[in-house]
Amino acid sequence: MKIAFLGPAPPFRGGISNFAMHLADEFSKQKHQIMLFNFRNQYPGLLFPSGNQYDSSSTDLPSVRMLTPYLPHSWSKTLKAIQDWQPDLLIASWWLPFFALSYGYILKRVTCKVVILAHNIIPHEEWLGTRTLLSYAFKSAHKIVVLSRSCLLDLKRTLPNNISRRGVLGFHPIYKPLQLQRYEAQAFPGLLFFGLIKDYKGLDVLLKAMPIIRLAIPDIRLRIVGSVYGSSRIYENMIQELELKANVECHFRYVPDVEVANFFAISDVCILPYKTATQSGVIATALSYETPIIASDVGGLGEYIDHEHTGLLVPPDNPPALAAAVIRFYNEKMMEPMREAIASQKDSNTWAELARLIIE
Repeated sequence: MKIAFLGPAPPFRGGISNFAMHLADEFSKQKHQIMLFNFRNQYPGLLFPSGNQYDSSSTDLPSVRMLTPYLPHSWSKTLKAIQDWQPDLLIASWWLPFFALSYGYILKRVTCKVVILAHNIIPHEEWLGTRTLLSYAFKSAHKIVVLSRSCLLDLKRTLPNNISRRGVLGFHPIYKPLQLQRYEAQAFPGLLFFGLIKDYKGLDVLLKAMPIIRLAIPDIRLRIVGSVYGSSRIYENMIQELELKANVECHFRYVPDVEVANFFAISDVCILPYKTATQSGVIATALSYETPIIASDVGGLGEYIDHEHTGLLVPPDNPPALAAAVIRFYNEKMMEPMREAIASQKDSNTWAELARLIIE
């Protein structure tokens, strides 16, 4: 089968690009013919205040950089390129209404089957006319694959039945790490907050929980690893005001894959104090390194964490509850049993299974 992908791929960084690459690679292993119709430019600078949109990643799969979603003249060129390649299936990566006009134009004109792979239905930030934009982009899809039950419910709540009934429940597979570094025992307990930092991810909640955690575990260390969408000043000020400098280590930058393993190897547990969520690539990354997770029980996060076996779930936006879970994690010595549980479950929900679901 000839399978085309529409959306970001290397050298664009981020979870959407990474997900598409893993899935495309799996299709290639299954002997399908792949073509990536990549973005030439993804966002104008005003919509991406966290700096460079690129990293050093690359792909051996065939890829052409054509689409600039905010430049209409690129839409017809991308459409023609897809049609000339004559795919049997087009998989479009979706996560923001920003792409609705360009995607809608292309998807309603291609002559192959269309699957929208929806990482979100309701965006984390408010967008004017979200329902109208979603309807326009999604109405040409033969199927809409979502990655959590929460996302499927959002689809049914947001769009009319003639579109939402095309929804199919998929899942976010566990990533294959570049290298699985076993946990390295540290001189102090180590928490990890990882990934692109936006307000909805609740880093402020974690920082407010840290003084409570420190009372019980004086030598606790939190590593914050990821670029900030906007300014890091708000978090730096909180760290100073809460007198956390001795307990918090900040790496406010994008971390390439080659460094990721090191941060997980020296961390006891990954913290996801999200205020809202659908699912999270950070969970898939943490599980790939057999790192337990403490996360807010919001959206689809609970679907990927086996409470008290691979991690702990806490109420969202609740620093005392988050602190209590971290303290319990250490007091009850949960790390090693959770690592063993994660290792035993890593062979489920694979990329091969997701690829088969999409083909079927």
